[in-house]
Amino acid sequence: MNISEILRYLGYGKNTPDERTMELIDICINEVEAAADYKSVCRRFNVHISGDDIRIGNLQVKSGALAANLRGCDEVILFAATLSVGVDRILNRNIRLDMAKAAVIQAVAATAIEEYCDRCQREIEEEVRGEGYYVRPRFSPGYGDFSLEVQSAFLEMTDATKLIGITLTDGGIMVPEKSVTAVIGLT
Repeated sequence: MNISEILRYLGYGKNTPDERTMELIDICINEVEAAADYKSVCRRFNVHISGDDIRIGNLQVKSGALAANLRGCDEVILFAATLSVGVDRILNRNIRLDMAKAAVIQAVAATAIEEYCDRCQREIEEEVRGEGYYVRPRFSPGYGDFSLEVQSAFLEMTDATKLIGITLTDGGIMVPEKSVTAVIGLT
């Protein structure tokens, strides 16, 4: 796991943590890896873009930022990934018992889900390269003007609740917490 990314999430910048902190990071990496059950799902859809208006399958979205990211694409992949509930359990337990450790677990889990999404995206790239497609960077709800309100449609369109266990709270937060949804443009 990328230690420099974990340190970035922890706010270290260019500073070097002490030995005790590095030991805690190692412990947390082991705990997160043991608790994680990496899962993902993706579905491919046609996309139509007109200005800031985007139609992905039957989903209508308005986002200038997403439209710019998808310019030139005729298809997209809706993607969802999660570390699953085991990571939420160790995080929640440590929030009650040891806030410093909880902060490190949060940073480790954030790094883990991003690294997993990167691996999944590389697999998607390999798969579509044979069809002559290139893959655009992932673009998640909440980036720029791309509303978080599309999360429920994403979960429905990818069948992520049934297949990998991602749900939404009434407030729109994904559970498990370390979950990601994204649009990946194909051009």
